[in-house]
Amino acid sequence: MNFIKLFKKSVFATLNKLVEKNILEIVAILKKVRNSKGRLFIIGVGGSAGNASHAVNDFRKLCNIDTYTPV
Repeated sequence: MNFIKLFKKSVFATLNKLVEKNILEIVAILKKVRNSKGRLFIIGVGGSAGNASHAVNDFRKLCNIDTYTPV
């Protein structure tokens, strides 16, 4: 199997494991945080600290949620 087919198979397998109900619950929580002018804290360790930093920017700019990371 070539790399592209294996990659696609892996992505689809991961997406199929996501539970839509759980995603909707997370969205509802994030809306509640935004509407109540709450704060979201994202923590990452090691390489994930970079991911946390990028996520903070996304939540601030795209979702208008006051978001922080201790990095």
